[in-house]
Amino acid sequence: MKKKAARPVTKTVKKTQKTTPLPSKTSSKAHNNWLSRYELNCAVPHLAFPVISTASNLAVISSLTQLENTQWWTPEKIREMQFKQLYQLVQHSQKTVPFYKDYPKADSPEHLAEIWQEYPVLARGDINANQTTLTSGKLLKAHGSVTTKYTSGSTGQPIGVKNTALSGVFWRAFTLRDHIWHQRNPDWKLGHIRISKTGQAVYPGVTGHGWSSERGANALIRTGPTAGLNINTPVEQQGKWLLDNDPDFLITFPSIIHRLAQHFLDKGLKANRLRQIETISEIMTEETRAICRKAFGIELVDLYSTRELGYLALQCPEHPHYHVQSEGVFLEVVNDDGSPCLPGQPGKVLVTPLHNFAMPLIRYAVGDYAVLGPPCACGRGLPVLERILGRERNRLRHPDGSYRWISISATDNGKLLAIAPIQEYQIIQNSLTELEFRIAVPEDPAPDQIRQLQEWARSALHFPATITIIAQRRLERSANGKLELFKSLID
Repeated sequence: MKKKAARPVTKTVKKTQKTTPLPSKTSSKAHNNWLSRYELNCAVPHLAFPVISTASNLAVISSLTQLENTQWWTPEKIREMQFKQLYQLVQHSQKTVPFYKDYPKADSPEHLAEIWQEYPVLARGDINANQTTLTSGKLLKAHGSVTTKYTSGSTGQPIGVKNTALSGVFWRAFTLRDHIWHQRNPDWKLGHIRISKTGQAVYPGVTGHGWSSERGANALIRTGPTAGLNINTPVEQQGKWLLDNDPDFLITFPSIIHRLAQHFLDKGLKANRLRQIETISEIMTEETRAICRKAFGIELVDLYSTRELGYLALQCPEHPHYHVQSEGVFLEVVNDDGSPCLPGQPGKVLVTPLHNFAMPLIRYAVGDYAVLGPPCACGRGLPVLERILGRERNRLRHPDGSYRWISISATDNGKLLAIAPIQEYQIIQNSLTELEFRIAVPEDPAPDQIRQLQEWARSALHFPATITIIAQRRLERSANGKLELFKSLID
């Protein structure tokens, strides 16, 4: 049957989400062409049409054009192509990286898939202890310059990972895929509340033009203005900043937007132009999604990435779960005994970046736990992560040795706010029978409120323990700006 001509596109969303039409598409072929949605920057003087970009941008364009097709491959086809790339990576590693010289040898991609689970898991501590032996003795010139990215993640254990410019190409391609999936208009104004160096981006914040760090012809596409604010700004000033700058699109941490949403509800404030919110770095909860839906009328978009590995998973454009970015990483979820988890089973996340030939990380345990999901109804063949649970230390440990992931229901959160005007909280497990309940409140709670808070914690956590209430005006964040809802200090 003959296809109808494409109409100007407005994304169909739930009633709670606002949207703006993307640039209109003029034909059915253009409907599937991401280049029709964005205006490329030109690197050649006096050239207006067609434009020619920089060499690095052309590499991103080539990658992204392929990604637009590969996302629709079957899971079997995606896995087949991943092991073709893994075979290249492993062969290079065994020849040039001393750490891997004794790993089992494979004579084909198919053989590698068969013996893959024989390869040991690479722990975070292994990276610092083996910086020299994990580095390739033969750097590939075609992969570009080598840089080292340092991160402590949520563990407080800093590491340095060498990577190449090639990985940066894929990072930028996945960034634009995220924009494409979620129908972001490049003319939107971007606001971000993120970690900044001490004294930088303090209230009233900073402004600029262009969403990315690249500027001028080095930027792949033309994007709108930006406004930024330091994550350590008090919530009252964050609210005023959001109203004054009035962005279309906001990027921040889940704990920040949760607190900001509660502030807007308490004060009866309304963000007039805000159309989309994307969260990064911390674990997303249904409670945060619900309160933002109520405060802003917006469905949150979340993503899963690490500084040393890049993008691991992006939220599906049609569902709240995540799609593994399989063109860049091979991601496994395994049980404690190393066997693969079935959908619905929580397990450890192992990641192998497909294109880091400078410091290959084979079956690297990032420290997170996640839950695989069944194939997505959207039709993409990319694997599904149903939930990202957090670090091993984010599990509550019972006296009998069993573990449970913390999940506070919307009802329990409502009961908590009825006790005291808590802006944010954190639960620390010091022993099998002792918990600290840290709360950020405008003033110290009364003795009766403390008793109610203790009872609430025992009930909501289903854990009979000694509860110590620690009231503060604001909770201290880690060096990377993150705030963990629950953290166990038990070794």
